[in-house]
Formats: sequence, structure tokens, C-alpha cells
Amino acid sequence: MDSLDKPDFAVPQTETKPLVRTYKGDGKNIILGITGASGAIYGLRILRTLIVSNFNVNLIITEYGHYNITKECGLELNQGNIHSFFPELIINKCSVTLHSNLDLKSEIFSTAYDAYGVVVAPCSMDYVSQIAHSESQNLIVKCADHALSHSKPVIVVPRETPLNRIHLDNMIRIIDAGGKVVPAMPGFDSGPRDFNDLADSIAGKVMSLLMAGRA
Repeated sequence: MDSLDKPDFAVPQTETKPLVRTYKGDGKNIILGITGASGAIYGLRILRTLIVSNFNVNLIITEYGHYNITKECGLELNQGNIHSFFPELIINKCSVTLHSNLDLKSEIFSTAYDAYGVVVAPCSMDYVSQIAHSESQNLIVKCADHALSHSKPVIVVPRETPLNRIHLDNMIRIIDAGGKVVPAMPGFDSGPRDFNDLADSIAGKVMSLLMAGRA
């Protein structure tokens, strides 16, 4: 298995083991939030899957999300270098637009903007709590709250262990409100070769739920 010290361990590769089914995003808009929970690779592999499936991604990365992407994956993402890490953007002719998590005037959570759904991965427990209690003090939570209000798919990928009763109660609140919870528990039955494959197993589950949510 690849070492975290290898610089290419998390850089998305165009040719990968086909663990994720490709869906027809047809240029739909999707919102992806990456928070500061450990496991930044989950967010990056879900981002790649959305790009390959031809979704236009509105990407919101928290301050600690950026920190963990750099610390764990060796990448410093910004609007100017996205294409260099995700060459599929050129092939698929879709887009990734970065938004500030502090931009509470953004239109991407409003009815004027047609967002297909919201994915938060990895989702730290403070963001699980904020979404569960509709504490819309940042763009990620406002987008999730708006999507739940309009019965659009909201999928959170918590990455925390051990879990306490408060964590579980908050996840149940999200499910009761119509959201989905996909804990970052990758499967090993597919014979994963590296961390990308493990993260792709979660990305595949997220995509299946995302598409089923608007069927």
C-alpha cells in the first residue's frame, strides 16, 4: 500500500481501478464541501468522481479543510491550479468553482440557483452538528440547510472515531430531516491497491445515493 510520504499518493489519476460507476451528470450543478476532518482524500476522490461524471462542482473548502488537504495529500488547491490536478476537467468540459465558506451572500444556496444536491466529505463532527441543528453561519451549512428544505439530496461523510451519543444523535437528526449519512468506512472486498481505491469505494456509495436521491 502506498505510503503517506509518497507525493503521488493522493494526486487524482486519470487511469484508476474502476471502483466507481460513472454517472451522467449532464452538466448539473453540485455543491461539495470539504471540512477540516482528517481524511481529505475522501473529498478529493469524490470531487474527481463528480468531474468524471460531468457535474459542474461548486467547491467550498474550510480553512482547516485546506490545511488537511496540504498536510495529508500534499496539495494546495486554488482556482488557478485545479486543472493541473484534475485533467478530466478539460476532457469532460465541466467546471469547478471555488467559493469562500464565509460568503453568506452567495447565490448557490438560493432558489435562484439550481443545485442538484450537496455533499460534505469529509464532514467533521462540528459540521454534522451544525447541519443537524440548522446553524447556518457558513456557506456549507446554509447550502445543506437549503437543500434539505427543498428535498434535494444531502449526503454527509463523517470521519470520526470513536463516536459518542451526541455524534450519533446528530447523524440521526440529519437522516430524519431527509439527508443521508455515509460513514468513511471503506470496504476491502474489492482488493484495494492503495488509498485512492479505498476512498473510491466511499465515493461510489456517495454517487449511488446522490443519483438515487433525484430519481
